[in-house]
Amino acid sequence: MALADVWSSGLEPADVCAFLFPGTGSSGVPDLRALAQAAPGARQVVEDVVDAVQEGVPRAGWPSLREILLIDPASYREAARTPGVAQLAGYTASVAVDRVLRSAGVRPGLAVGQSFGEIAALVCAGAFGVGDGARMAVSLVGVLASRGAGGGMGLLEAGEDDTARLIERAGEPQVVVACLNAPQVTVVSGPDAALDRVLAAAREGGTRAVRLAVPYLSHHPAMAGADDEWYKIISGFGQRPLRVPVYSPVRGRAYGDDDDLHRALADCIVKPVRLPQALVAAREAGVTVFAEAGAGGALTQCARLAVPGARTLVPLRELPRASSGAPPVGKSSPSVPAADPPGEASSSGSAGPAAEGRR
Repeated sequence: MALADVWSSGLEPADVCAFLFPGTGSSGVPDLRALAQAAPGARQVVEDVVDAVQEGVPRAGWPSLREILLIDPASYREAARTPGVAQLAGYTASVAVDRVLRSAGVRPGLAVGQSFGEIAALVCAGAFGVGDGARMAVSLVGVLASRGAGGGMGLLEAGEDDTARLIERAGEPQVVVACLNAPQVTVVSGPDAALDRVLAAAREGGTRAVRLAVPYLSHHPAMAGADDEWYKIISGFGQRPLRVPVYSPVRGRAYGDDDDLHRALADCIVKPVRLPQALVAAREAGVTVFAEAGAGGALTQCARLAVPGARTLVPLRELPRASSGAPPVGKSSPSVPAADPPGEASSSGSAGPAAEGRR
């Protein structure tokens, strides 16, 4: 089976696809070896992405991405104990899925990045190179770990207003709504002790609530200053014209080439994310299929919750195997005559429907 037939067979010509780029709380190990085995030609695409990301990573203290993602995936979980490795692997997976889908003839008509996923969304839209995106990812983890220590994030199966009332009743104003993942799935952020009390109060009141495996604050006003620190680090990376529209769940609109995208990324450290608005806006812009550009399937679950009847594609879970000749599995995917992909190809566990998307 040719790579172009893996997801593009049976396409509807009128389909328009939104690529969704998850944050680092996305459930699931990035199975890039399976992606590379999807069809002849996929391996080279994936290896080129892995090598390009590796070039953007400091040599000291970082594992070989080829080793942990392609050669010996069993070593990934141990490697991911090192701060930043999971984030970098998630970024790598997002870029790899994007490139493989494009090589198979599936082109994005629009991109949406959630939290940390905005880096990959902007890279895949052509605004930044793959290596620069890797450097951004590594530096962001460093800033969050140093400036957000002593805090964390939790997920509640409740709407934003109900979550805000629960925080108020718990008397913990230091805990804030960080992200609305879906109409009834909200992520909160705050200092450790206060966060645990809010989550406990939610459970006592019958609301499912879990602590996410994110050992720092994010999307929290107390991180003011961290955004400026990271902005200074990344502002030297050249910004290119966007080749695919990117809708920001933080700014609530599509980015334009006149936006300072470095500042937009830095805003994510302190400002909340409202994903449903972005997904609805994508649908109103003509999107007919939502594709998960990364590990797991949390954002496509969010799409189904926010956009009733949404059609979805989850490439890393809907993989045929080239060796078996198995046909593609899952929903039909779109073929969108959008802009060409950027030329630089060498460039938490889950809880409820969407325990995803945190830095």
